[in-house]
Amino acid sequence: MNAAASAGPQGDELDRLRDKYPAWHIWLSEARRLWATRTGRISRCPCRDARWSMTVDADSSQDLDRQLAEQILLG
Repeated sequence: MNAAASAGPQGDELDRLRDKYPAWHIWLSEARRLWATRTGRISRCPCRDARWSMTVDADSSQDLDRQLAEQILLG
């Protein structure tokens, strides 16, 4: 892996994800991993799909984008 790839996403990539998924709080950890957690009022629902997550993490912005898109479909 090259140095640029190991540095993690740049600020503009984080801004793009934040704009695309406003119902999620997205941040970069000190370990350079991306995290996202749902914001707002979350209702309890026992009927949710087992893949539904309150918080997700990823190594890359592309992976986080994919996971958040899936989470949107799951509710």
